[in-house]
Amino acid sequence: MSTARAWIPVAVLAACTSTPRDPHRDDTPTYGSAWVLADEAFRSVLEDERTMFNATYTDAQVTIGYLPERDLLRAMGSDSVRAVFATVVPGAEQQAYFRTRNLSPHVEPVLTDAIAMMVSARCPLDSVDLERVRTLLGTPAADGNGYFGLFDDKATGVARTLVDSLFAGDASRLTNARALPGLDSLLAHVARDPKAIGFVPFAAISDLDDAQHRARRAGLRVLAVSASPGGRAIAPSQSTLADGQYPLRRNLYMMVVEGKSGLGTGFASFVAGHKGQRIILKRGLAPAHVPAREVMIVNE
Repeated sequence: MSTARAWIPVAVLAACTSTPRDPHRDDTPTYGSAWVLADEAFRSVLEDERTMFNATYTDAQVTIGYLPERDLLRAMGSDSVRAVFATVVPGAEQQAYFRTRNLSPHVEPVLTDAIAMMVSARCPLDSVDLERVRTLLGTPAADGNGYFGLFDDKATGVARTLVDSLFAGDASRLTNARALPGLDSLLAHVARDPKAIGFVPFAAISDLDDAQHRARRAGLRVLAVSASPGGRAIAPSQSTLADGQYPLRRNLYMMVVEGKSGLGTGFASFVAGHKGQRIILKRGLAPAHVPAREVMIVNE
């Protein structure tokens, strides 16, 4: 009896003094707390992903900070960031920083987005080709018609993507464009001015079941775009992004920047997996991995 009594207090003491798990340091793919950064253009779809992930794994809490692309690239080096969602992959500066932390980020595309060209319902244009877009943005009062481009901020990924694809990365050639503070103010200006052409992330207007997306399209039209003069003009849609027909496409990449298999890895795996890709499909974008559709055939 005395022997049995001897180990009971020891066991209780060990249980009482054990250190509880820290959700920030002891996280796993389905447990803990993690900070993720993302391009603000993809807020709608990534908020759906975050909400579903947190609801599925109730011991996990992912928080996403949304930034314009320029600020996102600066912030991705923070030690607290576990994953990043951006339309660019880490450059030399970011890679050098990650090497100092002995990290090799895993990079994988998760969806295809587009740059949509929005015009007023009163604008006579219904389609353009990429050469005309290059001329329009690179020459003040292009074609003598007075059209000009509008961006929500020249530091966003939309402007950077166009500069890279149309002007070989030379931002000084983007001369016939203006920046307005915020997507909704940009679209309101386009609706009023038939000479304004708004360049916006398709992800911000792609889901016609979303009241906010429908409101952003009110009084506006989406231009069809052809890759070359005389070519077939294609409007952005889920199908034309998936099959590569719409020429102004861009990928959203996820980058896992943690040195272990933690919650950042778990969230990224969820987004790239079956449920996460279905959320992207529902949002009217093109998932990188098309979820399989199971069909049951019943013979009666």
